[in-house]
Amino acid sequence: MKKLIAMALAASMMVTLAACGGNNSNSGANAETDAPAAEGGEDAAETTTTPAADAVKLNLSVPDAESSSIAVAAKEFAKQLNEKSEGRLDVTVYCDGSLYGGDATAAVTTMQDGGLDMLCLATSWYASFDDSFNVIQVPYLFDSVDEEQAYLNDEASKPMWDAVEGMGVKFLAAWTRSFRMTTNNTRPITTPDDLKGIKLRTPGNQIYQVFFGDGCGANVTPMSFSEVYTALQTNTIDGQENPADVPFSSSFFEVQKYISATNHIGEAWVVGMNPDKFASLDADLQTLITDTAQEMQTWKKEYDEKTDQEDIDFMVEKGMEYNELDEAGVEAFKKVSESLYPKFQEIVNNPDLWDATIAFAESH
Repeated sequence: MKKLIAMALAASMMVTLAACGGNNSNSGANAETDAPAAEGGEDAAETTTTPAADAVKLNLSVPDAESSSIAVAAKEFAKQLNEKSEGRLDVTVYCDGSLYGGDATAAVTTMQDGGLDMLCLATSWYASFDDSFNVIQVPYLFDSVDEEQAYLNDEASKPMWDAVEGMGVKFLAAWTRSFRMTTNNTRPITTPDDLKGIKLRTPGNQIYQVFFGDGCGANVTPMSFSEVYTALQTNTIDGQENPADVPFSSSFFEVQKYISATNHIGEAWVVGMNPDKFASLDADLQTLITDTAQEMQTWKKEYDEKTDQEDIDFMVEKGMEYNELDEAGVEAFKKVSESLYPKFQEIVNNPDLWDATIAFAESH
């Protein structure tokens, strides 16, 4: 299970890794990235390697709980930086948005102002500053995470990373996030028609509301993630949608019957750094940070591929019914998405990026 893997990784790390608390899946949550919040403060973990006396100390902030995929990846990133720099870097990971009060929009401004050294934040929250970042959330744009990763590394996506730089953030890398699945208490989701009338919680993003509401006929109900477990428990809503690790770590298997691999929306994590802090480093450390951030992209994807299935297996053992879509079901969802392209293009509000992204997707 993911929790055990994350704990094992954390225990085996030979350098300063984290200031993360334990997980509390039902009572608290991170509303910014749809991940459960964790209890605990910011006490750094014990380490067996002492950094050099003049080591450059860097904080690396993530919005999600210690057991989350992004937190585990951030800790591995910190581990590699500390080891490869031979003690010249002392990177500490902070979970649950603890360094910026859990407000994702504040995270970007805090890093711009120098309050954060490094940050992993979902592309959907950069869309709060630039509509262009909505393009990666167009449903069924990519057929696989591998294809999405290729897009993140292609010239077609470069305007987004240039926009990150334009916001006063040093862009280091973009990491993939698992595709989103649908859970509910009404029925298995196999076609768009299965969503009709279902009270489905989504983030407040327009892409989700247009796709599920206008396209699939769901009763879209945006709400803070911290309210979702109770809303499911009391039947205020019928279901929600997120990558597999979210219903797993949030214990939604206690209050949900069906989990469907709709795999409808991909997303990415932007790994950024305060530009002044980056510029203050020796050139070889700058190269080390940039190269390692890029290399971690594959590590993150492979970790997700392994643990997503373990999460699903665990939820099935707890009583959930899991289903995958057949080819006809996937095609039906794709047709719904494509019929909404004019609305999605308007939301993205960047014709050149839209055209380049669609052209990339169609050629792969």
